[in-house]
Amino acid sequence: MKFIGTIPVVIAVLALAGSAYAQKDERLYGVWKMTHYTREGQVMDWTGIMFITPEHFSRNYMARERPSIQDQYENPADLTDQEKTDMVEALHQKFGGASGTYRIENDTFFFQPIASATPGLAERQPRRQFEINQEGTRLTFRGSMSRGYSVGEVWEKVEDWQ
Repeated sequence: MKFIGTIPVVIAVLALAGSAYAQKDERLYGVWKMTHYTREGQVMDWTGIMFITPEHFSRNYMARERPSIQDQYENPADLTDQEKTDMVEALHQKFGGASGTYRIENDTFFFQPIASATPGLAERQPRRQFEINQEGTRLTFRGSMSRGYSVGEVWEKVEDWQ
């Protein structure tokens, strides 16, 4: 009969474990604008926008100064060498973005991309330590990129979906 008495304890432990694993923070829900980005301690002149719902996120961020590629060609073979170089430069290290689901564990935000500007990221789960101010208007992410670079991001809420 001791088995019957342990069932409520097991259920309570599983419920607590599940709530810790799938935490939600309604202060995150809304539209966020990137206001600060650092890589390896160096401030980068980047901009971006991020949407967070109860289940999904979408974020795009990019260097403000980047080459512009004009749509004046039929296929990539029509590009000049300089246009090819500009295109690689515009995409490499100057643009990022992903959309998908996420989960929160304590102070860690795990991105679970479904679509990504970098296809290899769709198979990974980038994560950032996060902090949100008491008013719920400033979100700070800290972590490292896949190549080990430390990054810091500051986002300001521009629309609240609570």
